[in-house]
Amino acid sequence: MASALNTVEMPARPEATLPALFAPWLRAVAGGTIAGETKATCDHCAMLPTAGSLPGPAFFRPATKCCAYQPSLPNFLAGAILSDEDPLLAEGRAALERRIARRVAITPDSAGSGAVFSLLYGNTPKAFGRAPALRCPYMTSAGGCGVWRHRPGVCATWYCKHDRGALGLNFWTQVAKLMREAERELALWCIAELRACSVEVLDLPVQARPDVSELEGDIDWGRYRKLWGEWAGREIDFYRACYRLVEPLSWDQVERICGQRVRILAGLVRDAYENLQSPEIPERLRLGQFHFVGSHGGGYEVTTYSEFDPLFMPEPLVRSLRYFDGRPTVDALEAILKEQNVRVHPSLVRRMLDFGILERWEDAGPFPIVT
Repeated sequence: MASALNTVEMPARPEATLPALFAPWLRAVAGGTIAGETKATCDHCAMLPTAGSLPGPAFFRPATKCCAYQPSLPNFLAGAILSDEDPLLAEGRAALERRIARRVAITPDSAGSGAVFSLLYGNTPKAFGRAPALRCPYMTSAGGCGVWRHRPGVCATWYCKHDRGALGLNFWTQVAKLMREAERELALWCIAELRACSVEVLDLPVQARPDVSELEGDIDWGRYRKLWGEWAGREIDFYRACYRLVEPLSWDQVERICGQRVRILAGLVRDAYENLQSPEIPERLRLGQFHFVGSHGGGYEVTTYSEFDPLFMPEPLVRSLRYFDGRPTVDALEAILKEQNVRVHPSLVRRMLDFGILERWEDAGPFPIVT
């Protein structure tokens, strides 16, 4: 009887809008179309307070949305932005040009965010999405992303909500790791191809603490010229040259350039993609880990894999959870219907599995965690 329930039909979702360079690479890695996250809406932010709600930890600030974060741009993506004359990117391009003109956290490998930002962001709890002082410099006056087409992996892979819950988070986490490693290796490859620095430059210590230049003090021109060599004063030209090197690459070429670590991470992305595509319902389930955060309207609000993506569960559904105790899933559903007069559709079972409210019996630890 357990074999009668094994899959559900998954609804179609539109393709994700990925950065121009990475979109074909990631399709090649995944081996198929990568769906977007329909609940995470950048144009109409799902994390802003609605009419009548009070600002608080459940929401982001309208002035920042999730852009209270300042990314570092690898050299070739900086070059893509500087080379793209689309008027929609005018504000982002101008912001990058201003950062380069200031020559703060501008190095051959990246147009960085700087140590001041890292210090504040890393030591300010709840800063993400809520600290206007950390607002991304590439955010436009209208509240959009001024470098959207060429945004880095850290931005392209972060979503406040995921259509398939923890499964979606895991997929995008693996993609983020892959993109970050590919960005780093490709940036170094560009430096080598353009002979932008010497061995001595690679040995220069990383600026872990803020430099006085980030606080409107003087720039250490000796160090800066040593970093840039013959490209000093021609940083924009250098970044554009990096983009010209990377732009025609296929994914096979990227893997050859970046090496074994990127190849391994690509394999993890493929595995996560296969899991994300799966409509399977395991034969046996039990409770996962989740937290009750409120009650209203005849049910409960719970969080599972993320505080940003709560679920509302009607009270009868919560009462039915105890039936998922390792018995065959179809038996659990029949018992719920018979004893509680509640019909739990298989698609709802799959959703609870995606979000971690339920988990595969074989993957479970000794005890579920419900708080």
